[in-house]
Amino acid sequence: MTWTWDVVGGPISPDEKHRRRETIDSYANIAHVSALTVAAFAGAVMLFLRFRPATTTPPVYAQVPTSPVAKARRLRLRRFNARHLLSRIRWWLDDDLPGGAGHRHEWIFGLVWALWLLTLCVRDTGSDFLHLTKRFGAVAVSQLPTLYLLSLKAFGSSHEMLNRLHAVLGRLVGLLLLLHVVCYNYFFFVAGIWPKRLFDLVVVYGVVAFLALLALGLSAMASVRRASYRVFIRVHLVVALLVPLLVFFHAPSVRLYLVEAFLALIVDISVRKLRSVNVPSTLVFRPDANLVAVEATVPPRISRALSDSPAAYVYVSLPQLSGAFDFLHNPFTVASVDDNRGTLTLVARVRNGPVTMTLARLASSSSSSTRKHPLIIDGPYGSIALRLIARCPSRVLLIAGGIGATFILPTHRFLREHLPEARLRLIWTVRDEADTAWATEADLVPEDAQLFVTGSRTRPNDAIEMRPLSSSSTTTNSSSPPNHHRGRPDLDAIVDAVFRQGYEDPVAVLVCGPAGLAADVRRRVRPWAMQGRDVWWHSESFGC
Repeated sequence: MTWTWDVVGGPISPDEKHRRRETIDSYANIAHVSALTVAAFAGAVMLFLRFRPATTTPPVYAQVPTSPVAKARRLRLRRFNARHLLSRIRWWLDDDLPGGAGHRHEWIFGLVWALWLLTLCVRDTGSDFLHLTKRFGAVAVSQLPTLYLLSLKAFGSSHEMLNRLHAVLGRLVGLLLLLHVVCYNYFFFVAGIWPKRLFDLVVVYGVVAFLALLALGLSAMASVRRASYRVFIRVHLVVALLVPLLVFFHAPSVRLYLVEAFLALIVDISVRKLRSVNVPSTLVFRPDANLVAVEATVPPRISRALSDSPAAYVYVSLPQLSGAFDFLHNPFTVASVDDNRGTLTLVARVRNGPVTMTLARLASSSSSSTRKHPLIIDGPYGSIALRLIARCPSRVLLIAGGIGATFILPTHRFLREHLPEARLRLIWTVRDEADTAWATEADLVPEDAQLFVTGSRTRPNDAIEMRPLSSSSTTTNSSSPPNHHRGRPDLDAIVDAVFRQGYEDPVAVLVCGPAGLAADVRRRVRPWAMQGRDVWWHSESFGC
């Protein structure tokens, strides 16, 4: 193997071209199979964790130290335990990197997989620059089936985890295709056939496919998604359908991968279409809190699935609006389910997006109180309840910020029913009490929940719960119930109180709210996790 490639070598025989093609196909197949193998293994682990039954260890008599000093000594010994060492490593891998760069495990996985793919691109290319150029493209396309699988929703997998892996692999595919395009253009230039060669039909297919992928990458930028989520969704869908067709005619040797990717996409769309239901819904707009509530009557199968999957989310679309909403499905966390009436309740903050604004407009119409609005609902997806139950935590800290209570409250109810021996503490912080009306009127707030109202009684347009919460003193409002407070919660005291109650108890911490709130809580939990405490952490930011 050499690291110097001859850009314009001498003519090669048909046999040499055939051997080169076989080598390219061989390494592309290795990349293809390795990606599917890793995805299958990860899927098997996720299924195991999802359906693993909760197990309890029979009590074994042992002398248990009661003094804090003895318990602290046992905790220090636990730090050298392999299980807790792995727990600390897992916590370290899940840490966020500065500047919103993502999680540490995303970068490690990305770097390892990038090195693997680049090795498959370079190995056994000799000094043949054209071989290297073709290898970049073949290996990149070999990853498309796995990339498409990571974007599927039909299997009910975790939205956030799949999206992270999908984004990492998508960037790597884009990098390899960029190298493929740059190297080919350099080859055309050195060979003296640039730009004439670019107008050949087979090359045009590849150029258009690359430009489409470039548009997809630009639409996936955080600034673009915030400005118009509709643009992001539409570009993704169009490119996902268009690129396999273009590359199919651009590179016949990789057609198998394209067929696999295209079939995966079509199957996912078909399954979701069959699972989706058009249901009548009642809409209520609360202008004082800028919230819209949706009560939808759903079939028994969806009601049963939601009862078994608390705090799951569903995708909602508006069938009565054509054109702009054909492929726009917004995720909403299911705040509550009424099995007797066969209804589910969704609550969402009205933002600048077209779906929530349209729901608010429909709810504000004069006939909204009596009129049923048709909605298309697809789900449920993404419930973590069974995995949490399988861990059997002794203590659970649940923290909600604003509309994040749509995730925290049903999770709390589920834990009360299935882990009655666990000690739960629920913290809910809101801008003002109007934000809690949807839950209090439906009697969804448990008596032991601690509510923190951070703003004045006059509500401005901006939602303060979107700001990070820092520790500060709180005051109890004399006109409110004992568990209602004015001011911000003291997160240091809350977290420390939960962990100090039992030095050896497994603890689960769940947060749903703005990113700043999750970061504040995680920063305060981290010292306990790094001491060897058994901590199960979950931050739900999707749809909050």
